[in-house]
Amino acid sequence: MKNSKKEILIVDDSATNVFLIESVLTEYGFITISASNAKEAYKAIDKKKPDLILLDLLMPQISGFDFIKTIKQNPKHQTIPIIAVSAITDEDSISEIISLGADIFINKPIIISDLIEKINSIFSVTK
Repeated sequence: MKNSKKEILIVDDSATNVFLIESVLTEYGFITISASNAKEAYKAIDKKKPDLILLDLLMPQISGFDFIKTIKQNPKHQTIPIIAVSAITDEDSISEIISLGADIFINKPIIISDLIEKINSIFSVTK
């Protein structure tokens, strides 16, 4: 299935993670934009609203938790689906992420087939 019209913003402070995820998503036909921190991500979103945000939670300065809060409080951006990706696996943190507005949580290291399945599930719901 080609997804050439779907644009995904990848927010991760690890250039290696961004490169790997971009490579995979591009192969699956998605358009990718990347940001290495929340400030860059805000600018990218203001420029062009993505169809989905793939968000690392542990980032310097502004955490993924705070980023989700800010996005979900903005009426212009609150409908953008967010997949939170992190090595954080404790139940309280995962519950908080979901209650803040993330649609899905995925553990790191990412299993590519799982990621693609979750992305496709979000897009099949948001058509």
